[in-house]
Amino acid sequence: MKNAQIDKLRVSLDDSLADVVSRIQSSGSLGCALIYDDEGHFVNIVTDGDVRRAFLEGKQLDATARDVHRIKLQTARPTPIVVRADSSRAERCALFREHSLRQLILVDRLGEPVEVIDHRSIDSSPSYCNRHFTAVVMAGGFGMRLRPLTEHTPKPMLHINGRPMLEISIEKLVNHGANRIFISTHYLHEKIVDHFGKGERFGVPIDYIHEEEPLGTGGALSRLSYRDEATLVFNGDILTNLDIGMFLAYHLRTESAMTIAATRYSFQVPFGVIDASQSRVTHIEEKPTLSFLVNSGIYFLSPKVFATLPKDGAYHMTDVAHEQIRRGVRVSCFPVFEHWLDVGRPSDYDLAAKLF
Repeated sequence: MKNAQIDKLRVSLDDSLADVVSRIQSSGSLGCALIYDDEGHFVNIVTDGDVRRAFLEGKQLDATARDVHRIKLQTARPTPIVVRADSSRAERCALFREHSLRQLILVDRLGEPVEVIDHRSIDSSPSYCNRHFTAVVMAGGFGMRLRPLTEHTPKPMLHINGRPMLEISIEKLVNHGANRIFISTHYLHEKIVDHFGKGERFGVPIDYIHEEEPLGTGGALSRLSYRDEATLVFNGDILTNLDIGMFLAYHLRTESAMTIAATRYSFQVPFGVIDASQSRVTHIEEKPTLSFLVNSGIYFLSPKVFATLPKDGAYHMTDVAHEQIRRGVRVSCFPVFEHWLDVGRPSDYDLAAKLF
């Protein structure tokens, strides 16, 4: 019998990773897609975390669900947790809690999915889900590359389709669970303060860290007055559709001191690249494309990081990361496959109006 919910989650092994992402994003709170083979039999569940793991492995949106499945088979949970559709509520609750699940697949007697339920169905969430956080938005830059647009306007206050880009970001932060926001200011700071005030319009308190001299992101964070929960650090000239809830859940689940959101940057070398050993050519690759995970300017920090920040002077986020690595605590990478744009040049500013 046709099942509308399952059909909306269904992908085939040969569907693209882009198709998988689309299914997951349209699934709402379920946050998953279901992979089926050529005979129409259920193969596996794919979650947001599985997709991001594939991106860490270097896969692009033109990879396939089959590629994601191969990677999933190497993880600590290679196969899905399922339960019969005629199971009791108590059985389902036990599985959610035992395995810290976000979703559970209900199957028929042949093992085929008939429904997927999420943790809300048992009025309980894993400890890493649906958590509030503090947000710090860095908005003190001069925006020199966007002159003359920034001669009298801070770069984060430039309008995208009629609204300041900083306002777009702050609304996103509030919608994803930010319960207090700090804005770090320097250049033309009064224009930011006058627009946002104390946050009354946004339903959360907004405070300001004013830098008389540029301190770097780490230096500004050393002046933060509230440090008791996970803190999102967000560059004010960035626009993104990143799922912050998933980002926070990953940060908490991995018990990381610091988690860096990373996007993939690729470029094509315009020449043939030569491999040689002692002047002997061993290989030539014509115009190869190189790909790297790069820092997106978005971070989650655990409260314990703040005790490691110097009290005075400039300090950058690379310094923060290096110090955590030196201390032997976990610094994690969270890949971003959603739209992400650093609005630093006129061409980026023009593109922002189309993407956002």
